[in-house]
Amino acid sequence: MVLIKAVHLQPDPALSAEECCLKISLQPLRLNIDQDALFFLRDFFTNVSTDVNRMNFPIELETEPSNSANTTSIRVDSEASDSSDSESLLTSKISSTSSSTENSDVSDTTSIQPIFFRSLEFSPAVPIRLDYQGKRVTMEQGTFIGILVGLAQLNCSELTLKRIHYRHGLLGVDKLVLHMINEWAHDIKKTQLPSILGGVGPMHSFVQLVQGIVDLVRMPIEQYKKDGRIMRGLQRGANSFGTSTAMAAVELTNKCVQALQSVAEMTYDMVSPGPSVVSHRAITVNNGTQYRMAKQPADLREGVTNAMNVVRQGLENTASTLVQVAKEEHSHKGVSGAVGGVLRQVPPTMIKPLILATEATSNVLGGMRNQMQPDARKEDAEKWKTQATT
Repeated sequence: MVLIKAVHLQPDPALSAEECCLKISLQPLRLNIDQDALFFLRDFFTNVSTDVNRMNFPIELETEPSNSANTTSIRVDSEASDSSDSESLLTSKISSTSSSTENSDVSDTTSIQPIFFRSLEFSPAVPIRLDYQGKRVTMEQGTFIGILVGLAQLNCSELTLKRIHYRHGLLGVDKLVLHMINEWAHDIKKTQLPSILGGVGPMHSFVQLVQGIVDLVRMPIEQYKKDGRIMRGLQRGANSFGTSTAMAAVELTNKCVQALQSVAEMTYDMVSPGPSVVSHRAITVNNGTQYRMAKQPADLREGVTNAMNVVRQGLENTASTLVQVAKEEHSHKGVSGAVGGVLRQVPPTMIKPLILATEATSNVLGGMRNQMQPDARKEDAEKWKTQATT
């Protein structure tokens, strides 16, 4: 995925300093990132940059120059001597050419210099498609950033890391990385913001719709300029327009239905005295939304079958819940308790059909979408991987 070619040069053999000609190549990327992965990448690159700066910091060792001779004191214990000077202090002055030379070498300032990159080449340009899913709002990085990171959703946002050719030299890995980031950030802010914002929320579906309309006009003109067959261009444009419009309509409708389902489930949890629908799904699988997106129907027939199963199981669970509550309350309070238990289940029972209807509709729309575009189901299965699907 990454190819790095580094040619190290040593202009002066007498010095340890090196120069490097660096070339980096990277394959196109498809990134599926959630909020936890984003925080992990932030902490990882922060620690890496800290370690790189620490390695590139010049280490200087300075020693006070000394021209005087070294003096060594040796204490000798003599047990065999009976004289009063049983312990004598022998002092010897050692002054030699080797020691003075060593002191002069140590006195010099030594430093570890960072690598000098004579040239940098990042080629070719790398297209990146980014999907991001926020999970929760955290205020650690500030209110605005916390809300933005927690609530933002990106779907098929596209950006490109442009080619870089720099031959003026960079000293150190930190300056090299900083230069590349600044070049890419400037290019993204200047030319690529529309392609990134096109994936915010439901904007990708609107972009598909507009793209279909543009193809309906552009393809006949291009085909006529190419070989004069305008009918062929009209057919291609109509095909692209039909596919893009249908996909955009199905995705927009499915998002609206899923939003309505989420509101209905929240309302059900508010009025129901029993366990939460969302928590029950979270116990069944790790993440309800993740599991639902990963287990989409393959075609319209499977979507209709799943919808019928959802409605049947939902009605059976609602009926069994009413019967169980009535039995439990009747055993404690008699007939009045049973009636009261059933009446307390009326609000969630009225909301339950809305949840079932939206979930069934979502299955049908998902099957229709996957039948029109079979690769979409495979992409969702890879994107929303769960332990149940691996």
